[in-house]
Amino acid sequence: MRGRFLFLHLTIVCGAFASGPPSEQEIVTRMQAMNERRASALQSYQGTRTYHVSYKGFPKSLSAKAVVKVDFKAPDKKQFAILSQEGSSLLVNRVIKKALESETEAATPEFRKRSALSAANYKFGFLGSDNENGRPCYLLQVSPKREDKYLYDGQICVDTADFAVVRVDAKPAKNPSFWINKAHIDSHSQKIGDFWLPASLRSSSHVRLGGDAELSIDYGSYQLSSAPGARSSAGTP
Repeated sequence: MRGRFLFLHLTIVCGAFASGPPSEQEIVTRMQAMNERRASALQSYQGTRTYHVSYKGFPKSLSAKAVVKVDFKAPDKKQFAILSQEGSSLLVNRVIKKALESETEAATPEFRKRSALSAANYKFGFLGSDNENGRPCYLLQVSPKREDKYLYDGQICVDTADFAVVRVDAKPAKNPSFWINKAHIDSHSQKIGDFWLPASLRSSSHVRLGGDAELSIDYGSYQLSSAPGARSSAGTP
């Protein structure tokens, strides 16, 4: 099964070079299908994350760090436990814990539909070819169809073999708060077995009253459980 899996990937890549890149519509269609297949195959995972938050500005500069354990069970259950924290309790409570609450909400079916990287929520434009960690990918422009703080406006890289989003470079479609007038997001994914999971996220924002805030998340120590046979089929188009 593993040999068949690799052969199919080779066929896709060779076909892409032979016939040229697919249209953005084909890329998006395959991306959605592959995302759904991987999501249905992944039963659970555990991992740890390290959050760093810093704020420089009025009335003073602050920073905080927290190490968090995450436990996910399909289809939409996420539990978090803060293993350690240091620095500003204000930033831990107002930024890190709020981010965990938002992610718990984001796992629900209603939210996933609202925020999905799909034709219902975005317009897509093909920009060219790129690479991420040595793997070729398609570079797409994504433009939200409505102002929504859970959507973004920018560029994504889609892996040419697995049709997974491996990089996002964007800004929110709508400022998440009145107090923020500029924000930027840079996120990267990593391949664990046949699944793609977050590797890192960097978010920067400017506060209207003066000051800049930065949030970074580094993901690791993944342990995955997938449905029987999923390892040889989760990445197959």
